[in-house]
Amino acid sequence: METIKVTQNASDKFAPDSVAIRAELFAEHKKSDEAARLLREKTDAVLRALAAAGVQDGEAVTGGAGVSAVRRDGKAAYHAHADIKLTLPVSDERIEGIADALEKNGAAWRQSYLLTDASPRKALIARAVAAAKEDAAAIAAAAGVRLGELAGVEYAASFGGGVRMMRAAAVNDAVATRPEDVELSETVTCEWRIQK
Repeated sequence: METIKVTQNASDKFAPDSVAIRAELFAEHKKSDEAARLLREKTDAVLRALAAAGVQDGEAVTGGAGVSAVRRDGKAAYHAHADIKLTLPVSDERIEGIADALEKNGAAWRQSYLLTDASPRKALIARAVAAAKEDAAAIAAAAGVRLGELAGVEYAASFGGGVRMMRAAAVNDAVATRPEDVELSETVTCEWRIQK
């Protein structure tokens, strides 16, 4: 089968639509059950503060909890850790209050900006396919043949959204900072039959 095969890429930058907030909580004690108890108390206090900041049931997800043995100055201790995650729209008015609640309750936290909407990615795929077809038609014309029907397409989904900007809790203007745009890129390979 005689074909023309073209690989084309389309990329662009888009404003993020979501803020992912991750708070990390720690407690340490010489007894493992006491370290776990202290961690539960901290976690409960942070969850109460988040609720007071307007976070609804199910928005904040706790996970990653564990207790591990450590050595401090030659002495055995137990280190308990857990995290709390939530993802909100960039325009959510509660974000500043959530950041304040985390800071006031001693949680180490960071926020990252994401693009979760799939429509920009789909638009880039359409642009890449259109550009591939345009290139294939130009190649066919230069070769003195006509472009026939589409014979195949190769596409591997690339990593979407992703973290593009992070601010630590210690940065005073973390919430007010305009997030960096998220750059997306899509590549397709299209193959058309040749008509002579």
